[in-house]
Amino acid sequence: MRTVLQKRKRNFSISLLVLKCVFSSIPFNCKDFKNYRLVCRLWLKESLPRWRKEAWLHVRDGPRRQDNPSLLLKDFLQMLNMPDDPHRLLGEKKFHKYKLSSASGRTGFFSESSMTQFWGKVGASITHLKIMDIRVQQCDLLARVLFEMTPNLVFLSLERNIYEGPQYRFIEDVVHIRIMAGRTEIEKPNPSEVQNNLTHFEINWGGVGRFGINWLYFFLRFPNIKSLKTQEIDENADGHDNDWELSEPYLFVTSVRAVQEYGGPDSLAKLEYFDILNLKLIANEEYPRRAMRISLTTPVLLTSLSLDVGWGRDSGTFFYAMLVYLRDTLKKLLVYRGPYAQESLSNTLCAGPLLPDLVELRLIGPVFENLNFLSIFPNLKTLVIFDGQTQIETEVLHSYVDFALQQLSQKEIPGRAFTDKINVIANTDFTSEQLKCREMTHMREFIVGHELCNREQVEKLAKLMPGLTKLRLGLGNSGFQVVCEKWNKLRHLDTEPFDVDEDGILGIENDEKYRHSNLTDLKELTTLRMGIHSTDAEKGRLTNASIIDGILVAESLRNVSFQRVPKASKTVREMLVSKFPQ
Repeated sequence: MRTVLQKRKRNFSISLLVLKCVFSSIPFNCKDFKNYRLVCRLWLKESLPRWRKEAWLHVRDGPRRQDNPSLLLKDFLQMLNMPDDPHRLLGEKKFHKYKLSSASGRTGFFSESSMTQFWGKVGASITHLKIMDIRVQQCDLLARVLFEMTPNLVFLSLERNIYEGPQYRFIEDVVHIRIMAGRTEIEKPNPSEVQNNLTHFEINWGGVGRFGINWLYFFLRFPNIKSLKTQEIDENADGHDNDWELSEPYLFVTSVRAVQEYGGPDSLAKLEYFDILNLKLIANEEYPRRAMRISLTTPVLLTSLSLDVGWGRDSGTFFYAMLVYLRDTLKKLLVYRGPYAQESLSNTLCAGPLLPDLVELRLIGPVFENLNFLSIFPNLKTLVIFDGQTQIETEVLHSYVDFALQQLSQKEIPGRAFTDKINVIANTDFTSEQLKCREMTHMREFIVGHELCNREQVEKLAKLMPGLTKLRLGLGNSGFQVVCEKWNKLRHLDTEPFDVDEDGILGIENDEKYRHSNLTDLKELTTLRMGIHSTDAEKGRLTNASIIDGILVAESLRNVSFQRVPKASKTVREMLVSKFPQ
């Protein structure tokens, strides 16, 4: 009996060890982890450390709301003050990621009492912090929290907050200008105020007001920022008699330059990613000339950049100058250009600088009119081209472009008509001097938003970029057959417009299946998305045969999605949805 009990205990210990290992190593997904924690008490207990490390705790200062599943600040403070910490909010299994928000007019997170009751207890444990929709009446307390009470902060996001009384910044902002003019030396912070752990900073002004802390003062205390993202700045906020040098955009951009130039050799030396794509939530006509001069004299050597270059006639001048300036360092580039431009930037860059290190390029709007620009990006691995007009499903867009669909649509200019879409592939002369002998051997992902390509175009694309593993393209039967023949290493195929019918999916000729290259030839394909059709309503409908003899027998398919209801029997539709839930 004792032997049996010992064996059971040993097996239980092994199971517990395996469980600990699983929960500490599997990719974290909030929804999945919630389900794991409902399995049993043991799973609930052993998943807790990982849950507390990765999940965001949302604390809200305000009345309870049914549509906002958050913990009220007053309840959270009561839990913190309970004897022996029964909720484990302060021990080894404490939360590390906090999202703080507030009801209108509430200031509980930045009051004298909160300094001890909230920040004094959890501030040192916070590594990721989002502060959202809060009215900050005492900006000196905000500075105290950021520079003294959260020493382990790695990620900071400030979204749509209102900072009252930032007028005290005026003297500091004037000093900032004097520093930029070389008339005043920069005053460095005390070492105790410098936070070396912060690497990612995001701010969304919400289009209202100024930040409550002078930018020079702010960036000097966070010298190791690698990623900087800004959104919805109020360009005219408190500009002091329309003096552009005292406007928020100018002070923000120049503070980065000043800290790098005058703050010491390690100040913002690691800044690699700069996202000013949605600095204003309206399409720029021109990139501001003064900001352009500052941008192109900043000593930082960026590796990743996202920006709106402007849809106006002279926007190409800045774009060209920017590429020249960053040609030796830039690896990732996202360019947005409002869909109002009368001409592309192709002529500006026809003899542009060679960017051998650029591996990811995302173009939104009428940036180039054809693919000739590939000659200056010889080592691209990822190329995304969207027209900036087509309303693409949010989840589809997010898989290719790192910004929200809502923000893209908000950049439209009310009352201004879009220009005609540019069919980049149709406009490309593959026998041109730039492309006739070119092979993009490193290219793995090619994403095009709206073009329907014929057989000849797909064949030329396959010759230009033969090693693709991820493709989005508009296809009919003939183009689909070429894809299945030439790119048999594809893992991800997204077709929109989707004008492929049963003959194309199954490679049918003379009523005989599999005579031509077809879906079953894509042996490594794991993801297949079939979007909407173009103009022919009979195209793009899955049938019994295309489902049973095509999709269901494809060896490696794991994810299948379709926009149109299949033209198939109820039984076959159920088989499809059972294997690939929509």
